[in-house]
Amino acid sequence: MNRITKAGLLGASALTAGLMHAAAFGQDVTPPVNRAVDDVIVVTAQKREQTLQETPVSVSVATGEQIEVAQVRDAADLQILVPSLRVSEFAASTNTQFTLRGVGTSSFNPGLEPSVGIFVDGVYRPRAGAAINDLLSMERVEVIRGPQSTLFGRNTPAGVVSFITQEPEFEFGGDAELTFGNYGQFVAKGTVTGPLVADALAFRFDATHHTNTGYLDNVSPVGVIDEVNNRDRQNFRGQLLWTPTNDTEVRIIADWGNIDENCCAAPFGFYDPIDAAAIAGLGGTLVPADPWGGDIAVNGLVNTELKQSGLSAQIDHDFDGFTFTSITAYRTYDEAQNIDADFSDLDLVGSRDIDNEYNSFTQEFRVTSTGDNFVDWMGGVFFYDNDLTFRQNVDYGSDAKAFFDLASASSVAPLVAAFGLPPGTGGVSFLEFLVGTNNALGVTGVPIAPAEGYVAEDHGVVLEQFQYDTQSWSGFGQLDFNITDRFTFTVGARYTEEDKEMATQIDVDDPISAISFTQLGANVRLPNPALCPGFPNGNTCPYFLNAVLLQQAAGDPALAAALTQIAAAAGTSLADPTFIYNGTVASIIANTPQLNLFNGFSAFQNFLPASASQYPTSRSDDNVSYSLIASYDVSDTLNVYASYSTGFKPGGFNLSYEAVETQKFEFEEETASSWEIGAKGSVFDGALNYAITYFDQEIEDFQAENFLGAGFALDNAGSIEVSGLEFDFAWSPTERLFFTLGGTYLFESKYGEYEFAPCPDSSPLFGPVYDPTDPLFSACATPRLNPETGVTSRFNDLSGVDRGNSELIASLTGTYTHPIGNNHELFLRGEAYHSSEYALTTSLDPRPVANQDDFTLYNASVGFGPTDGAWQLQVWGRNLGEEEYKKGGFPSVGYLGSSVNIYPGDPRTYGLTLRARF
Repeated sequence: MNRITKAGLLGASALTAGLMHAAAFGQDVTPPVNRAVDDVIVVTAQKREQTLQETPVSVSVATGEQIEVAQVRDAADLQILVPSLRVSEFAASTNTQFTLRGVGTSSFNPGLEPSVGIFVDGVYRPRAGAAINDLLSMERVEVIRGPQSTLFGRNTPAGVVSFITQEPEFEFGGDAELTFGNYGQFVAKGTVTGPLVADALAFRFDATHHTNTGYLDNVSPVGVIDEVNNRDRQNFRGQLLWTPTNDTEVRIIADWGNIDENCCAAPFGFYDPIDAAAIAGLGGTLVPADPWGGDIAVNGLVNTELKQSGLSAQIDHDFDGFTFTSITAYRTYDEAQNIDADFSDLDLVGSRDIDNEYNSFTQEFRVTSTGDNFVDWMGGVFFYDNDLTFRQNVDYGSDAKAFFDLASASSVAPLVAAFGLPPGTGGVSFLEFLVGTNNALGVTGVPIAPAEGYVAEDHGVVLEQFQYDTQSWSGFGQLDFNITDRFTFTVGARYTEEDKEMATQIDVDDPISAISFTQLGANVRLPNPALCPGFPNGNTCPYFLNAVLLQQAAGDPALAAALTQIAAAAGTSLADPTFIYNGTVASIIANTPQLNLFNGFSAFQNFLPASASQYPTSRSDDNVSYSLIASYDVSDTLNVYASYSTGFKPGGFNLSYEAVETQKFEFEEETASSWEIGAKGSVFDGALNYAITYFDQEIEDFQAENFLGAGFALDNAGSIEVSGLEFDFAWSPTERLFFTLGGTYLFESKYGEYEFAPCPDSSPLFGPVYDPTDPLFSACATPRLNPETGVTSRFNDLSGVDRGNSELIASLTGTYTHPIGNNHELFLRGEAYHSSEYALTTSLDPRPVANQDDFTLYNASVGFGPTDGAWQLQVWGRNLGEEEYKKGGFPSVGYLGSSVNIYPGDPRTYGLTLRARF
């Protein structure tokens, strides 16, 4: 069996054992060598064997040895090895976002699939959360940047991350590892492999168990959990490798993973004084607004449970002149989240319960030419079937009404005093009083107040359930024209068709959110029977807005002038005694946003009415993606290339009740195009290797996820333009000393067009958090109609505006190996990871709490063991400088003010690892 061909067919990314990020952060425990000189770098980024220098793509890799020595446990740790990759974890262990070149898609809404494709042993994983368990016996993790739709298919417009595990071996062996660290960290890993039938059938079994006590302590006296942001995960994999003939190889993989963690909580980074006073006033625990203080106070769970499993079979058979490959896979994914979304120990928002289940089937057939030909070729077909069921409920807690009343009491105090209500009566109670008295008076056109009152416990999104089925097929091919021994021109293309069907069940029960404040303002009467000529007929009472604004106008000339114009339009005047009874005046006032006093009460509207009939039931997409590459070997030590490639991600449905607010029930396909010019080579007799790539990338109709306060909504964000430079250097000044430097520098990362972008957090009661005179937010000043959705709201226009990505992400490593005696060695290793400043929110909230400044992380380790690798003892530390940095942030859920919650970066960790091999 042609092993190199088979490796190329597996996952098709970069197999780099020594250059760039094979050099980047890893060092073998084998005897010291000059790796930059001696290693032959083999890559399969185009699904056929090439040296790294010859490969005309921007690619990096983390080898299994690097992952092991750098204490990389899961996908979120990978960015320390491949700095152009950023992996973020939000809200739950499974809400993971992969980003390349500043482009990626978050995963709160299951209707949205990632822009960075995730593959494990050649099998596509449709959700990023399916790749977040601990890495287990990795051969390598390969990263290809830029659109990769030609060879990899669906959902790769930003790039690919491919996890490739170690195969069974025909010699018996294995390894074991134990790790002990601070925060109660304990990791146990083991592998055993060997023959079942000599030279014909081999097996491999891998297992890992990882726990720690968490980085946060729950200090709430009513909390039901003690330790938060912990780890508790297990991962198992079994394999069979069968080689019935020299030309045929069959690899069968079965895996099972489990996660059960209290993750991921976000402490407060900022308390709005209104929110802080209300929390304290209701007896809640007011933990200092310090995400790195180590404390949080929650009364509910912050739990994620995930069980996933899979079975795959890969068959490779060599024919005369080509290899046939079949990869068949079936996967299950069962996730349950139970999140105390307000992150306090008040019962403001009831538990956010989510069940997310899917089953997926994939099949790929591929044929690849072998040998050296004038034209090397490849072709194949791919089929994908996925059935997803998503269920969620989000409701009010028992403290919600009291909290809203307390937080809004000062805003409605003048109205409360005018009606003789008890001091401290809040907005919700005042609205109940006003609507209730109108109901008692028999006023028509006013909603009926519910018997249990507004914002009642267990009201809200009682249930939303989506059955979401996807089928996709594609055909692809690529031709490499070897024009000369040094010049190759490559052309490839893929045609994709995708169909989606959806069935929706939704039940929203929130009477206060069902109120139209325009309708209410046009009909509600002043609840004073003495002023009603036809008492007790409430429809003869004065209109509330007319009477209240007329009284306020006595001391407000501007208001008086506005009312005078309205009165004239209605054929009356302010002096006319019938002004307060004029329905036309009331209607005009109610439809004038700056005059309708009830609009401020929209702060209490969290769950707008929704019905299944509003949601679409099917959609179809088709696309042709292609790539063109020209590469030239200038010399034996220098290769240059230029390429143009396109990518594609299908459109889909918005699986959230929030779609009602935005009227964006589905989103359109996302497409990408990228120019690249690169050079790869070596100097100083191979002691210094380098790769430099310039890229200019554009994403059309980028699928964005925007936070709306109670949930996330989806939209197409016009276009994104990204350009920059990627660089990798590996230098061995001596046989025992090794340095690497790698990173990405963005020249620009901006919205080419985003006319209806979200504005930063703004409360109808307390106003915006941004400076209205700032030109960046000038479009937020006035509500605008989005013609696509028919929604009128405050939108920002971010066209041409920087997206707030890190301008520079870079990593630097150094490793020194020193022999001790004849049979042992000591290695010293240091790592530094630097990121420039970036914004935490899509809306570009200008407050410091919503942005991350430049930061640098420092890691180090010392290892000792015999040169034959039989065992190794390693002492390690990560974030040794105790850098306090933010992974993400969002406006606090369930509050009236502008509070902010922050996902803190990991603190300093350290520990000891013992490995043994046999």
